[in-house]
Amino acid sequence: MMIINSIRKILLTCLLSTFYGQVSAQDVNNWLQEQLNASAELRHVNYDEMYAKAMQTDKGVDPLIRSLVVIEYCRAYGLDSLAIEMADYLLEKAPNQRIQGVVNYLLDMKYRLALLRNQYDELERMACYIDRRWKDKPKLMELARHWHRLASAGKDILPVSIQRTKNVVGLAFDRDSVGHICIDAKVNQAKGNRFIVDTGMMSSTILFQKYARQLNVRLLPDSIRASSATHPDIVYSMQLGIVDSLCIDGIKFYNLPVWVSDEVEEYNCTGFIGTPDLARLEYMELSRDSIVFRYPFPKNKKEANFTMNTGSKGERCICLPCNLDGHESSLILDTGSNAFLLPKQYANRKEGFFAEVGGMKMWLEAGMYAHGFVSYPDSRGFWGLPLLWSFERLCFNFRNAHVDYVKKKDVEYTEYLNE
Repeated sequence: MMIINSIRKILLTCLLSTFYGQVSAQDVNNWLQEQLNASAELRHVNYDEMYAKAMQTDKGVDPLIRSLVVIEYCRAYGLDSLAIEMADYLLEKAPNQRIQGVVNYLLDMKYRLALLRNQYDELERMACYIDRRWKDKPKLMELARHWHRLASAGKDILPVSIQRTKNVVGLAFDRDSVGHICIDAKVNQAKGNRFIVDTGMMSSTILFQKYARQLNVRLLPDSIRASSATHPDIVYSMQLGIVDSLCIDGIKFYNLPVWVSDEVEEYNCTGFIGTPDLARLEYMELSRDSIVFRYPFPKNKKEANFTMNTGSKGERCICLPCNLDGHESSLILDTGSNAFLLPKQYANRKEGFFAEVGGMKMWLEAGMYAHGFVSYPDSRGFWGLPLLWSFERLCFNFRNAHVDYVKKKDVEYTEYLNE
């Protein structure tokens, strides 16, 4: 299993050292490597032994920092249940004076995962926990009251479930006027709904407000302010809602949580399907003109990893490792964009440079793909649709965070996938 890239380690270390003193990125890296050697999925971490060493600060990395690094690692590779287990342990065992600096991060992570799964009883337990332990924290108490309201509104909502009538579902892409890839879906039994498949959408499926009203989407008392990663000056609100059913050919989601946006609809579509809901299907193949879901999915033919977590709030995305201008990095796969989106530092380059991903080298012309965007700890930018045009297909195993890059001349492997 691939370890977290060096940029992620350094950023995380800087963040944590703000609260807990100085610790080097190499210390974190060494300890993390020890854990990886002991267990590929970190399922044998001895939390009690870890905390027994809490008084031995001169013999290694602070146990709290170690725990937070493990949580970040687990989230990056989709091991959400293990991340929650570690978070619960920290919240229960760590002294108040040690944990208070990161309690918001831990609770927010659990909150977002609970919403993704319709676990409103878990929200109620979290709110009650805050009531007991953090009575002297007004902001946390306000959060607890909000969660009580949200849990009450969602108490009759069943967990998310998926029904499949086909083992293989293949969909040819339609394209809109600006090149977005689109598929048709039924929402609450209503036909004629068009969704953009946008892997750059990290916060689950989004419906535009006017369509959500027409489709009788159940709205819950939760809203956030949001902005576009590529247009941070555009701010809009999103409210949590529940779709009774969403059907994509032979795949049917039940009780699907979505975000309802009041953004002005300019894409001629009902909404966007993002990575969190694509990942629920566990396996996906993308090419320049189609998307295929298989279940059960084939074994990985080649060995390559990607990460699925961006930032401390646990958004889900596809971060592909790459070599960018001679430096190891990663870029988010964004099928909602028709270009490569890179930091402003590349905008004024007089010469182009090579980017390498999946064994494929691509020459990026100077200035052609440079744009400003909101940065993320996991990523230096975004791979747009041109990446799909460079390969026969990309095959994502979300369960194991593996990706297979199928090149256009890789006939044997292509035939294997089509069996």
